[in-house]
Amino acid sequence: MTQDRRRHLSVVRDGDSPPTPGRACLVLSDDEWWPGTVTWEDSRRDDGLWWGEVTYRKGGDVLTEVHSQHDLRAR
Repeated sequence: MTQDRRRHLSVVRDGDSPPTPGRACLVLSDDEWWPGTVTWEDSRRDDGLWWGEVTYRKGGDVLTEVHSQHDLRAR
């Protein structure tokens, strides 16, 4: 079994900066992962999470939404 080398963004620790803006990512929507890109907000929100605007293709549609680090995976 090969190890999945993608870093789940929920492991970003205090003091760590978010990944570079516009990075490729996977977006969790309707219990499936969709390829997209994320542009991170400048700082964590009051809930302690990183949030970012994601653009992704789901089916034939291109969607732009805001998601927390829990719904995103770096690629």
